[in-house]
Amino acid sequence: MEILFFIIGVALYLAALSLLVKGHKSLNLRFGWPTPSGLVNNALCYFFFAAFICVVIPFAFFFPLWLNTFLPVLQSTQTNSALLILLGGFALSVTVWLNYKKSKQGSFNSGL
Repeated sequence: MEILFFIIGVALYLAALSLLVKGHKSLNLRFGWPTPSGLVNNALCYFFFAAFICVVIPFAFFFPLWLNTFLPVLQSTQTNSALLILLGGFALSVTVWLNYKKSKQGSFNSGL
């Protein structure tokens, strides 16, 4: 039964991560990123970027580890903890790539 709740938790985690990245993208586009005009728009873009760094990145990296602590599916070892943190980073990178690959934002379209 714990495995079922763990899978539901992972699905909710991926949906929440996608919504957070889409929200960050839409807020940046609203204020004119990548070339915001004016001091207020520029400050707001950097504020939302700082909020993204302080909220979304720790959530993405550490939620799988917390979920495994709350619903122990994997044995609690250093290797499994490191793998869960790495999977969180991988999930964040794939989510950001999927949400930004079709926009003119960032360097995803320039081949860099």
